[in-house]
Amino acid sequence: TRLSFIVLLAAAACATAAGKRAASTARQADQGLPAGTDLPEGAERAALEAARAHEAKGDGASGEAARAEWAQAAEGYAALAEKPGAADFRVPFRHRAAELFVRGQRWDRAAELAAALLSDPVSNDATKAVAARIAATAALGSASAQVKGGQLEKLDLGLNGARKERPVPSGWKRVVDAADAYFARAPADPDVRRPPAERRPGPSPAELALAGAEVLYAYGDLDGARKRFETVLDRWSSEADVLEHAIPLYLATFLAKGDRDGHEAAVDRLRDRVGQEAAKATGPRKDAFAKIQEGLSRARAGARFGAAERLLADGKAAEAAKAFEAVAAEPGVGDPVNALHNGAVAWDRAGEPAKAAKTRQRILKDHPAAPIAAEDALSLAAYRSRSGDHLGAGRLYEDFLSRWPDSPNRCLALRNAASELDLGGRAAEAASRYVAFGGDEACAKASPDVAARALVRAGRLYEARAKEAYGSAVAVPGVTDREAKGMVSEARRRLRGL
Repeated sequence: TRLSFIVLLAAAACATAAGKRAASTARQADQGLPAGTDLPEGAERAALEAARAHEAKGDGASGEAARAEWAQAAEGYAALAEKPGAADFRVPFRHRAAELFVRGQRWDRAAELAAALLSDPVSNDATKAVAARIAATAALGSASAQVKGGQLEKLDLGLNGARKERPVPSGWKRVVDAADAYFARAPADPDVRRPPAERRPGPSPAELALAGAEVLYAYGDLDGARKRFETVLDRWSSEADVLEHAIPLYLATFLAKGDRDGHEAAVDRLRDRVGQEAAKATGPRKDAFAKIQEGLSRARAGARFGAAERLLADGKAAEAAKAFEAVAAEPGVGDPVNALHNGAVAWDRAGEPAKAAKTRQRILKDHPAAPIAAEDALSLAAYRSRSGDHLGAGRLYEDFLSRWPDSPNRCLALRNAASELDLGGRAAEAASRYVAFGGDEACAKASPDVAARALVRAGRLYEARAKEAYGSAVAVPGVTDREAKGMVSEARRRLRGL
């Protein structure tokens, strides 16, 4: 028995050595196809030439004609891989066949050849990584074809709202499994080390790795998706196009679960990481990283804006106001005006109208063209009126009419301008505004009672000014000019009628 065991060990050792020798002499996927002279004369060489001819025809055609030629070439290469005379080139033949099946959109055949490469004892780590990439590409292509044919649900990658976890259909499940298998082997893939412009056609390594995360995100497995997004962001942190695609989905996994603190912490981590990459980048890459940084700044401001809204909803108005103003001060914030406006509203609710007015003055000064500025101008004018500064309020309403003449609140501003000028003792200006309001067809139609009262008030103001003027004219001493004396007589008659 002892002897038999030793014999078995020796036989296993010989077999292992033979396998290693075979692996060392066999050409690998990244070493390319053989020349015709590398094969025995006869059937093998003829088959190679025929496969190459079909591949060339596919390269020169388009649409289904091209795909059919690539598929025929792929069948030729796959058959060559099984020939004894081509044994040393089995791996590159299978590799080329798998790639051409992908180009020909024969997804099942591409997956079969990729599986054969993965199980081939002579395949090295690089070949197996390439095979895993082709398998993931085939799974993704097959799922996309099923979506196009109405057999599979299209992925919903929207960034807003909660997500309920659902079972993943088999077509998309294959994508997840293949993407995970590829990601495990990706470091050995020669394409990963190549610049993007020199990579093989088809989805990039990062895009394939992302595919599994996207599927899980779409079907509500937020923890699984987040884990995969994180590994992609770590592995391809220097590729701006990968970050630009992955970061919004990664951050959405936090928001979909209502994890605001986790979201903000993730944004801060990513800002640091992207900042480091931006510092090393030059030219267009630096601009790309700067764009990502701007997006992260907006994301952080958005998260903090949401936190301020929750403070306001919880009745913590003063805290909310300060939080909104902090958002407006964020570097790179996309819309500081909206944050300031909400801050002013919060100060009002906190019983701090003076602070609200100060914030609105800032909006009108620093952001006069903002759409919300018109609303804040009206609110500021109302505050001035409540404070007893009627002339200041009147000036703000006059300014509003000048800057926003077509505003839906034009009639309100006309009426209030007249009222504030009236209260401020500017009778002539007030009368003019009352007439403008009451005589405006749209304003009169909207509020006929108010328009009538405004016009009567204008008449009374004009009468008061006329009575004052006529009385003063009659009281002027020493009038001798005939025409002037006649005018004074007329003023006296008009006084009796007022």
